Amino acid sequence: MAQTTGPSICSSWTGSIGIFLILLLGIAITACAQNPALYSPGDDQLDAEPFSDFADYQNRARAYLEANLTPVEGFPRSDQVDWNLPFSLPPADHCAEAPETGLLLIHGLSDSPFVFRDLARALSVRCIGVRTLLLQGHGTRPGDMVKASADVWREQVRQQMADLAREVDHLFIGGFSLGGALATEYALSGQQPQVDGIIALAPAWRLNGLDNYLWLAGIADLFADFVEEEPELNPVKYESVTLNAGSQLADVLGQTQRLLEQPAAPLPPLFLVATEADSVIDLGYLVQTFRQRFRHPDNRMLVFRDLRKPWPDNWADPRIQSLDSYLPEENILEFSHQALAIAPDNELYGRGAPLQRCLEPNNLTLAECRKLPAGQLWFSAWHDDPRPVPTSRLTYNPWFDVLSGHMAAFIRRQTPH
Repeated sequence: MAQTTGPSICSSWTGSIGIFLILLLGIAITACAQNPALYSPGDDQLDAEPFSDFADYQNRARAYLEANLTPVEGFPRSDQVDWNLPFSLPPADHCAEAPETGLLLIHGLSDSPFVFRDLARALSVRCIGVRTLLLQGHGTRPGDMVKASADVWREQVRQQMADLAREVDHLFIGGFSLGGALATEYALSGQQPQVDGIIALAPAWRLNGLDNYLWLAGIADLFADFVEEEPELNPVKYESVTLNAGSQLADVLGQTQRLLEQPAAPLPPLFLVATEADSVIDLGYLVQTFRQRFRHPDNRMLVFRDLRKPWPDNWADPRIQSLDSYLPEENILEFSHQALAIAPDNELYGRGAPLQRCLEPNNLTLAECRKLPAGQLWFSAWHDDPRPVPTSRLTYNPWFDVLSGHMAAFIRRQTPH
């Protein structure tokens, strides 16, 4: 298998797509020495087909994954099917007397429902049920993103919200990255059923330095399918990114930004999470939009940042809380985009888990990273410039219990008994 000379395309996709689009195929498209089926669309697509209930939907999704998933090396295929499968976790047994609260969580671009396993467990014991879905093009092989459609994603979200609303008393929607934008778009677009609140983890409301170029993805997509074909090492998240992914992302971002920036009636309550060192999301846009547009007194924003550095005065807001992202006792310089929703004991991304170390090293080859003694490797967001110490992408959130606790408290404030 070819070794990367830096982080995977998954971590640097915004920069790589931006360069690619600016040059319009001025870089070479390379195929890695891996199963070529990974980079070709399958015969089937996971469409927004009607379903009778979530069990029916999950059974159909499992059948689709069983038939279409092209596994990455190093993990049993059956496990990869289970990890990518959408799931529903009801409130814990001790919550039987409480009004039922349900939250639909939507994963990010190239990601899968696996990213919400830890949050679902943490919220379930706090009497909040969680449901996830699998967006079209995801969970099987990067090649399936060639034909994915933002309109199908929207219809999938609409179907799940309609079904969930029939089962719960209080309805919430949320998501991570692209999923956070889809959740925001749904909540602000006046669709029925309406929501009691939004949960947005590093939502893709605006990207770092790429918004002005995403529209070119549709042009570049006429000439090639992929920005670059990377070795696939992660069984629950694609490393390679298609040009069509950029086109569909631009569609969602454009609609979400129009809704966020137009004068409107009071917006739903919002719980917003971000990391200062995010290589993907424009933190300044998140902060200012939160302060200026989301005026509900129950709104909360949680920011993971280096507390040794001052917070800008024009970003001050009593509803914004900061937690320290510089944790030298754990060799952590800062938090990455991907780490926010992951618990330290996660079976794939947690401390000592298979994907925790050297999945996406910064300015190191995979071999060089793996040779480093444990104490010499630090963890950070993705960077294309050298760090003062060797770093790999942080894959879990040491503050996960605090995050999930604040999230549950926010939801409870919107669901009076």
